[in-house]
Amino acid sequence: MIATKSVSDEFLIHNIEHFSKSGLMQDLFYKIMHLSKLDSPAILVGEVGSGKDRLARVIHDNSQQKEGPFQTFSCLDIDENDFREAFWGQLQFDDEQLRLKYDLLEKAIDGSLYLSQFSELSNSLMLDTVSSYQKGYKHLFRYSEDKKRKPRLIISFDQNLYKEISNQDTWNEILNELNPVVIMLPPLREHKEDIPLLIDYYLEDIRTNSHNEYKNISMSTSARLACLNYDWPGNYLQLKNVLMQGAILTHGKVIKPKHLPFSMSLD
Repeated sequence: MIATKSVSDEFLIHNIEHFSKSGLMQDLFYKIMHLSKLDSPAILVGEVGSGKDRLARVIHDNSQQKEGPFQTFSCLDIDENDFREAFWGQLQFDDEQLRLKYDLLEKAIDGSLYLSQFSELSNSLMLDTVSSYQKGYKHLFRYSEDKKRKPRLIISFDQNLYKEISNQDTWNEILNELNPVVIMLPPLREHKEDIPLLIDYYLEDIRTNSHNEYKNISMSTSARLACLNYDWPGNYLQLKNVLMQGAILTHGKVIKPKHLPFSMSLD
């Protein structure tokens, strides 16, 4: 039996065909397309710049709650006060009644709540955040007469920090509490066949969205080869930044190896 493709399926497949030649990435996106339809929380694990933020949005846009809000909260450098304001209930008067108001949680109802750089939190704060998320929504829906949906929780984990915590009790507690889908994002060096397509995509973005000085920006064959041979520890984000830097250095003309960072140059 062959499954028919929905409009969102066709849209995602179209983008895979245009921006990925990698069987690894095509398989990943097909899985994500179907996992997005579930209500389960999702944990995205990948290196810096591997596209976790973009993937979180893809999951939301293909979910059953895509018409709802996509609320992002960065966990980088938050202190105890930030945490309390975001996740703890605050007593407020509403319609002449005293009630607990959960600022961040209420903004995400009927949509998705994305906790970016979640792995930057201490272990204790990770557990407090997950617990507050669960308890906060239980309280909100217990006293609400509206038929609203608890937002899908999506959190991102840095690959290196994931390796550190994956064998610890904290990780097991998070898994037991959320029962999430865990998605591992491969680094760019594992699907280098996509680099030429990404270069063309980013260059076109520079031509279209930058000053007129960059409308004819291009890249030499030798510079492209340098990009193909590089391992890209910063993944997509690093590639995009290198091309933007090259465009500036060449004044919107042809990016050559000499315009790339020294470590990438073939000269």
